[in-house]
Amino acid sequence: MRLLSRSSVLATIRTGGPQWVAPTRVAIGAMLLAPVDGAFPDLLWFSHPGSSILPVTAVSAGLALRTIEVLAGMSFVAGFGIRLAVYPAAAIFMVRALANLAGSFVSLRDAVHTLIVPHGDWGYGAVYLGVALLLGDFLTTGSGRWSIDYWLCEKLRPVTDRVSRR
Repeated sequence: MRLLSRSSVLATIRTGGPQWVAPTRVAIGAMLLAPVDGAFPDLLWFSHPGSSILPVTAVSAGLALRTIEVLAGMSFVAGFGIRLAVYPAAAIFMVRALANLAGSFVSLRDAVHTLIVPHGDWGYGAVYLGVALLLGDFLTTGSGRWSIDYWLCEKLRPVTDRVSRR
């Protein structure tokens, strides 16, 4: 408990209370938990067209990436550790944006076809790019008042701070 009450840990979970944060973070968490167009199974060499048998390392890497995606999604829905979950979520959405934009633009498709399986269209790519840019706002605002971070911050705040704020 003493470690959690240090100011550096409290600074990580301290959160503001803008009204847009809670519904936005839940929507982003839902996008991570249930991707519209698939995510990491279509990335890299995990399910490249023409490959009938996937190596064990590819399957385990795909499962590890999907696990990271699910953990980040649950973090966004619950509002726990948002400032840490922003980094993998931004990378996930940038790769999704690149994969969807590559499906619509021939020059981009030719440039990335060895790493990412192009699919989707530019509309999904623009949405994913917008979400990736929006994630930067969570670094400054935190996860909002309706979150586990806010509850922890209030619970771990010293008693003198709580009394003086009222």
